[in-house]
Amino acid sequence: MERLRFFRKNIIILVSAIIAIFVVSVILKYHVEGEDNLPFQVSKIMVISNAYGMQKENTEYHWDLDVIQNNDIYIDIVKNKNSEAQEIIDKIIFSDFEIESAPKKGKIVKYNPQSVDNGVYRNEEQYEISQKLEYIGSEEKSDIKNLQVSNQGGLVFLRIINQNLGNYSASETEEIRHDGTLLEKIGITDDEIFFSISFDLSIELKSEKKYKARVTLEMPRGNLTKEGTTNYQIFGTEELVFKRY
Repeated sequence: MERLRFFRKNIIILVSAIIAIFVVSVILKYHVEGEDNLPFQVSKIMVISNAYGMQKENTEYHWDLDVIQNNDIYIDIVKNKNSEAQEIIDKIIFSDFEIESAPKKGKIVKYNPQSVDNGVYRNEEQYEISQKLEYIGSEEKSDIKNLQVSNQGGLVFLRIINQNLGNYSASETEEIRHDGTLLEKIGITDDEIFFSISFDLSIELKSEKKYKARVTLEMPRGNLTKEGTTNYQIFGTEELVFKRY
């Protein structure tokens, strides 16, 4: 009897250990890989980097420009064809912004899409993103300007600029390109403006299911001061880990 009790005790310990190992492995797998069949996915994120000059008023120069480096971030959210769930997007939220690596020169400011009007940038405080940026799910097609995204997926956008980089003045005869080459004219190098930023990207559904992924982006990539404009993209299905919250 004593041997039998000892044997049963060992079996119980062994089974408990196996269950514990299985549970831990599932938790670790979820932590690393996240959800494996979301109703909606981020197909890709594209970052387009450029620069431009804002003309000062009441100046003696024909060109008197405050030089700003801008980064436009486009995120394409699509319905997962492998998911059988009939879900509807309620909100897409950007939040918890953090500068992971600050640029050596300038000041980073985040803006919502309403700061861009027919290609003209309006760097005004009312358009700054302070805590978060929300897009509301709509039955109509996506309307970036009015912070609406189709409730079955669409494109969302935000803009991050580096300002206070310097001023460039010139005569009327000089041709000005409003792109990254302006940075070189004021002695700015690519290394001095490079930075990385992270934020939470949340997809909230009408069914009250919520998914969140941490996104980290580097910008500007490439040789912006020589090429004028640079861009790169990442594929969300490969590089982003979404989890329920």
